[in-house]
Amino acid sequence: MTRRPWMFYGWLVVGCTVLAIALASGTRMSFGVALVPLSAQFGWTRTTLSTIALLSGLVTGLLQMILGVLVDRFGPRRLLGFGVALLACGVWLLTISTTVWQFALAYGVLVGVGVSATQQVVASALVANWFTRHRGLAQSRIGSAPAVGWMLIVPVNMFLERTYDWTMMYRTMGMVLLVVVVPLILIIIRNRPEDMGLRPAGEESPSGSAPVPTPSPTSGVPLRQAVRTSLAWKLVYLGFA
Repeated sequence: MTRRPWMFYGWLVVGCTVLAIALASGTRMSFGVALVPLSAQFGWTRTTLSTIALLSGLVTGLLQMILGVLVDRFGPRRLLGFGVALLACGVWLLTISTTVWQFALAYGVLVGVGVSATQQVVASALVANWFTRHRGLAQSRIGSAPAVGWMLIVPVNMFLERTYDWTMMYRTMGMVLLVVVVPLILIIIRNRPEDMGLRPAGEESPSGSAPVPTPSPTSGVPLRQAVRTSLAWKLVYLGFA
């Protein structure tokens, strides 16, 4: 007899997804930590920087409308890995940007697109593929990932900014996302359990599932007799026959 694995592999997929979403959300929300240093270094007003942050939010929100189509075509694994990689490149480019339009392109567009691929649309599709039973529990863990990122990553970035500067903060996050998170996504996450020869949680394997009972054939009523009955004519009249 084959030994049952001590943990369903789908929970490892959920854990990697939670890590990616938490780091992405924490990195995005850390823009407020760099707001004052950026304004002091370049002389930009907070209104200008807030407009760039607004642009990033608009890009992220508008892309949610087409992510459902993209996740069906390319799969959640590719989209999640692409989003984290693009986010890492965007925050790294922030450290070498010197003009407003460069910041708008790096944070408003690249970071906005990257964060959009780490949102609930992609993660929900991944969880739905892996879980039939405990799907609500898996979704709740995915849903708590952004708050975990805000609670843990933002204070770490604040420490990096206070100890070094805002460029070190973004370069550190970019390296972590690109060197650690992206390889973990490519190595661990699979779009469906069938890609690894598994079944979704809560579904039995075909060999172990109980056979579906088939209804026994019945003699029924002859067609000529059924047509002659008044009930059949009423059903035809009502459009149900």
